[in-house]
Amino acid sequence: MSKPNDLNTALTARLRYHYTREQIADLTDSVAELHGMGFKFDDIFPDGILKPDALVLKTSVPMAGLGAAILQIQKHPELRRIEIFPYGIPMRDLWRVHVRVGLK
Repeated sequence: MSKPNDLNTALTARLRYHYTREQIADLTDSVAELHGMGFKFDDIFPDGILKPDALVLKTSVPMAGLGAAILQIQKHPELRRIEIFPYGIPMRDLWRVHVRVGLK
């Protein structure tokens, strides 16, 4: 999911049963904005029981880049939550970052 057009197509197909066209447009704009900041997403999926109200965006960040990544993500207006997990055994070599963005 690295090219914006591929990302938009895949995301629209995944969300079409959960949201209206306007909501999908808002969510794809949010994802495109974060993608434009340089984030490459491993997975994107709706989050919420019965009616999903947020998207979870999964990405990896190098050890040295975590501070800059958090500062970029915090600027996003629909940010709901950031979860950060250390990744790598026995030495950490990446941070797995889950970003939740919601509807406006």
